[in-house]
Amino acid sequence: MKKLGLLLVLALMVVSVGTAIADTPTEVPLNPSHVGATNPGFGVGECPTPPEGQEGWWGWHFLMPANNNFTSLTVTFESAGTFSADPFPGGVFVAHPDNSHAYIWTPTPDTLLSGSATSDGENTFFNLSHVCPGEFDNEELTVSKTADTSYIRTHDWGIDKSVDPKVLYLYTDGSGDTTVEWTVTVTYLGFEDSDFSISGEITIENNGNLDAVITAVDDVLAGDAIAVDCGVTFPYTLEVGETLICSYDEDGYVEGFNEVTVTTERDEYFADAEIIWGEPAEELYATVGAYDDSDLFGLVTLGTLDAADFAPGDTIPFTYNKHFAYADFAECGYFEYNNTAKVIYNFGKAGQVVLGRADEKLIVHVQCLIFDGQTAWAANGSVPGELRYTERGNWATYVEFFGEAKTTTLFAGQHMEAGSVSFTPVNGDVEITVSLTEDWEFEAVSENLKVQDYADAPSGNPSPGQFDHKKTCAEAESSCTISVPFNNFYGVHVEVGKWVPDPNFGP
Repeated sequence: MKKLGLLLVLALMVVSVGTAIADTPTEVPLNPSHVGATNPGFGVGECPTPPEGQEGWWGWHFLMPANNNFTSLTVTFESAGTFSADPFPGGVFVAHPDNSHAYIWTPTPDTLLSGSATSDGENTFFNLSHVCPGEFDNEELTVSKTADTSYIRTHDWGIDKSVDPKVLYLYTDGSGDTTVEWTVTVTYLGFEDSDFSISGEITIENNGNLDAVITAVDDVLAGDAIAVDCGVTFPYTLEVGETLICSYDEDGYVEGFNEVTVTTERDEYFADAEIIWGEPAEELYATVGAYDDSDLFGLVTLGTLDAADFAPGDTIPFTYNKHFAYADFAECGYFEYNNTAKVIYNFGKAGQVVLGRADEKLIVHVQCLIFDGQTAWAANGSVPGELRYTERGNWATYVEFFGEAKTTTLFAGQHMEAGSVSFTPVNGDVEITVSLTEDWEFEAVSENLKVQDYADAPSGNPSPGQFDHKKTCAEAESSCTISVPFNNFYGVHVEVGKWVPDPNFGP
């Protein structure tokens, strides 16, 4: 009976002791093998939705083995510090689906340094079950830029003009007839580039998950800092997914690279573009026309020239010619034929520009026929010098008339046969008719026919200006008649001449 009572008492004591143990939480350390675990780096699993404001943070899942519950929990991280709840979960941890599971989130990747807990069961340690990678606070900008070059290329042309020969002498006999050649030479002189400019855009794209605070955009063109227009004031917040475009525009020729640095509160970003001078934005006077304007031929288009077909210094000749003959001129004298050759851009249109001109002149001398005036006297017959007024000095002759019709020779300059002189009695007078040969003409002077009648043979030097009978014969007529009194001797003086090539003509 006593033994039974003792056992009962012991049993009651065991029950009491067990109850006391269950009411006191057990100290449970963190599994030592999980000290130093990192996120990311540790095994990955699933995590419930983090508390509001902690989206994208880095999740840590702690597990009390044997389905025992956490009653308190303290964990310490390298960056986030210590999280503690007593009693658990205490608004610090998330217990899901029950208190044997504990979730905590750190704002950044971190390292687990230590941990301690209490549980409502017997546990040697609690474990880090797995981690849930969060989202990095990732500022990521993509920067790109362009460098567009522009310049104007101005082409230059020269022109020259020559004529061979420059001076002509055309003689009446055709001995000076010749062919004249004109040469227009256009020269491509090359080109000059000007008005250089470089412009472009800088494109800044926020491809990260963090708004970027841009503090500066610095652009360097071939070693020199240049102004950039971004349309905003710095510092400027470029939100996630947004793009900022800046522009620049600089004048002048440079070589090398255009480099941009975009600075944010967290980092620097770079981009560059090589400066490449390509084809000109505009070409002036690349295609031109060669034109020739002359007194002889008017305006003539010689040809169209394209700078792409020539190297600097290349010459392009144009030639043309014309035959000149004395017989082609209706008049004699001095003739001047001016000629101007031009290189013209945009001929006959708005914006026409004369790029070069050359002037040349052809001079043509056409020999004239001059009137070679001579004194003529009617001979007594057909022999010059018969019946002279005086045997010495003056060679003037007179005619013996016996009342019957008579024809004699008219000599000019003493020995040149210029025509004939006929004497015809008419009604008590005598008609004297002077008839000139083809090449001879009456000189265009007043009273170019003078006659003096004599009863006796005359002597001494005659003075035709004092003759009694005078008449003006038209130079266009080949014969002329004058009526004089009947007598025995007549002196017939005629002023004649013929057209001959100017003996003083020529170079």
